[in-house]
Amino acid sequence: MFDRYKKSFPAKLSLYVISFITILSFVLVGVFYHYSTETLSQEAEDKIESMADQANLRVSALLSKVEKIPENLGWMIVEYVKEPDSLFGITRRIVKDNPEIFGCAIAFEPYYFPEKGHYFAPYSYMVGDSVKTIQVGSEDYNYFEKGWYKGAREHRYWSKPYRDAGDPDVITTSYAVPVHGEKNELIGILSVDLTNRWLRDLVDSIKPYKGSYTVVIDKQGRYILRREGEVMIGQNMFETAKEARDTNVTILVNEMAAGKSGSIIVDDGGVLSYVYYTPVVATDWYMAVICPYDQVFGKLSKFNMYLLIGFVLLLLFVYFICFVAVRRITKPLTIFAASARDVARGNFNTPLPRIRSKDELGELYESFLFMQQQLTEYVDQLRQTTTANEKIESELRIAHDIQLGMVPKQFVPTFGAECIDIHAVLHPARQVGGDLYDYLMLNEDEFGFAIGDVSGKGVPASLFMATTISQMRSLALRDTSLNYIMNLMNQSLIRTGNTSMFITFFAGVLNLNTNRLRFCNAGHPYPLLIAPDGTVSFFKTADNLPLGVTSDYDYEEQECYFAPGSQLLLYTDGVSEAQNERSKFYKIDRLFNLVAGHPRLAPRQMVDKVVGDVKRFVGNAEQSDDLTVMSFRLNARGKKKTEGFL
Repeated sequence: MFDRYKKSFPAKLSLYVISFITILSFVLVGVFYHYSTETLSQEAEDKIESMADQANLRVSALLSKVEKIPENLGWMIVEYVKEPDSLFGITRRIVKDNPEIFGCAIAFEPYYFPEKGHYFAPYSYMVGDSVKTIQVGSEDYNYFEKGWYKGAREHRYWSKPYRDAGDPDVITTSYAVPVHGEKNELIGILSVDLTNRWLRDLVDSIKPYKGSYTVVIDKQGRYILRREGEVMIGQNMFETAKEARDTNVTILVNEMAAGKSGSIIVDDGGVLSYVYYTPVVATDWYMAVICPYDQVFGKLSKFNMYLLIGFVLLLLFVYFICFVAVRRITKPLTIFAASARDVARGNFNTPLPRIRSKDELGELYESFLFMQQQLTEYVDQLRQTTTANEKIESELRIAHDIQLGMVPKQFVPTFGAECIDIHAVLHPARQVGGDLYDYLMLNEDEFGFAIGDVSGKGVPASLFMATTISQMRSLALRDTSLNYIMNLMNQSLIRTGNTSMFITFFAGVLNLNTNRLRFCNAGHPYPLLIAPDGTVSFFKTADNLPLGVTSDYDYEEQECYFAPGSQLLLYTDGVSEAQNERSKFYKIDRLFNLVAGHPRLAPRQMVDKVVGDVKRFVGNAEQSDDLTVMSFRLNARGKKKTEGFL
């Protein structure tokens, strides 16, 4: 059966079509499932987040109001209270005027009011619909040792939940602030108490889904509000996380304690739940809304099931239609397969069976017949063209090797010229090019070097380059005067009669005894000079015309002192005008910054650094011009040996 599928074109085509449809269907269904899931999930998250944010704003607004009460009344105690018994009325007024406050206490330091003794703490609290006022400080209730008093001595303080002293059935949270006297000394603590009843009534009114509930904790993880019926006193959410089997519970607690907002899915006592958490604005409290996962995403699960069933049924129907259609359409191709196989083996003259149908198969027969004739002619032409191209490629490779052989590969100094450290590279844009460089010892004391760039590329430029370098060497060995060399080279190039080509050229002669550098620049880019102290600058020269432009021009050499330790970097415009894939130029500024960033590199390393940076800039773009870089450094010259014997 599998052999049949391997050999049968209709079977394979059916398989390909069905495979493509299957993959495409899975992709489309996957995309649809992803976006539908994202949409439904986002709607659920937005619903929970919106309701949680409403509760958050209401809680934070109420807590901010509560926090301002003791802070705003603290100064009144210092300024206006002269009779300690009047403080009972102040605490009553605070409780009576603020329904969210269960109790209020003003606890003073020992003997702040001498007549009241060691303990004095007026306290008012709600009993039913009335306000009851007592003095809570005593040996039995030493408020100096209570957490709310100790915690508020330095700054504002929210206490952990506890059972109220006035009404043990009420779970209370206290907010306390220090009260300071005229000399900024601590005179007491003003505290207000809130029960968790108002907070529970508030959050219970906001239930996004059936079975959802809200948890509120403080910065230390202590429960401010928990699911009704669960113990709060002495409980901590960090301890709850340690006991949980789901590690996501620990992640949730850490995220809440860090003051972050977000959502997570956790195992809440065996019930998979979706949790949205956020800090309570303007407080040190954190709130989490826990909703059963099946309540949030139940509709999504049913939708996914119906989608999967429909997708499978549709796919089976498409499979059947595709298989039948492909078999019917491709059946006539078996008639043509035998003859086509011979053509595929290279027997272009094999006879083709006559197919008389006027449909696409008839057109295929005519196309194969035409292809036989064209292939025969094409193979003959291709054989001749390949032979000719191979010959040209071979000649160009030889020309490439010859051209690169005309420029020096390594400087081998004679005795006394070891102070010269030089290195150069040439990369033609094609197999041969028009860039050139040269360096040699002209005599015992003079070192000559040159670099040039012929206009254009390819074979014409390479011939012009070969003529130039040959003339330069011949003239330099005869006379080292650059006036003589440059003017004769210019006249010679003009006499060739090629008015469309010219060459930018820079030549120099360095006297190794005097360190005097004679040079002449014929329209070439300014070299870069690296001083002994590492300072980089352009080696400015007189602006002369390129060689080969006109015969009515006199070239004059210039001269300067070339200090030991100095280094010169010469290059052609294949560096500065190198282009990348976005047609951006390398530019001379980038070259200057590169050299300035590595002024201590030796000539070989400097040349390799520049060429490597150009290649990285160009990337995969085709090399647009010949590229040549040369650098040499003058080191301190050793003394010559004395000839003869004493």
